[in-house]
Amino acid sequence: MDDIYSVVIDNPMASLTVPAMTALTSNGTHLLLCDEKHMPVTVVLAQNHHYRPLAVIRKQINLPETFKNDLWKRIVKGKVQNQARVLELCGVDQQRSERLYALADEVVPGDIGNREGIAAKMFFRSLFGTSFIRMNDDGINSALNYGYAILRSAVSKTLAAYGYNCVIGIHHINENNPFNLADDMMEPLRPIVDLWVDENHDDLFDELTKYHRYALINLVNHFMLFDGKRMRVRNVIDKYISSLTSAIEKQDASLLKIPIIIRNDPMNELDEDD
Repeated sequence: MDDIYSVVIDNPMASLTVPAMTALTSNGTHLLLCDEKHMPVTVVLAQNHHYRPLAVIRKQINLPETFKNDLWKRIVKGKVQNQARVLELCGVDQQRSERLYALADEVVPGDIGNREGIAAKMFFRSLFGTSFIRMNDDGINSALNYGYAILRSAVSKTLAAYGYNCVIGIHHINENNPFNLADDMMEPLRPIVDLWVDENHDDLFDELTKYHRYALINLVNHFMLFDGKRMRVRNVIDKYISSLTSAIEKQDASLLKIPIIIRNDPMNELDEDD
């Protein structure tokens, strides 16, 4: 059971006993429950895995605005740079990836110029066409939403393990969102999903197949670069959140290390340096 990272309950008719759920979560596994359309709608996270959660939450609450703005700058810059790398990997016109790199360099503390929003619009249209509208009811958006939900749950699980309360965000401050901090921290990871969707978009229709859902869940086993090392996404997330803790402890935003997206070569998936 220690080897299980997560469990996705895809069939609404499935039954899982309370002892099974408590045994899984006690070992650090998180559960995702899906609705009748197979979309993850509920996350069950382990509690009490950090020895001083109140101390961590107090530091969250008391973070200076200037420091949070510096953290957000690094997060947004890393996200836009990863979007530019996706365009390069997908063979999109070089001028568009160069424009995204330029936008990344223009990000200021707090991203008050909204370079993230400008980059997102250019990025999605470059990948999926000028008529693409995010959040439309189509196969591409279904795959994006599913993949993002998987990543969000993995980030939430790791934040909880480090003692953080996901309600208290850095930039996301929606009072109705219990995952504000996870939504902040997952931003540089989103392009992993975007890359997979572009590589498979010819196969995507209104409803995701079982194969699509499995492949999107398996993205946590793909590789990224982190601090110069190639490692699986699930391990990257842990080290990424650990670097957030270092940054907060020392009030130095430069200690937050951003994961870098790379193309995954199926022939070398066992070559993990971590």
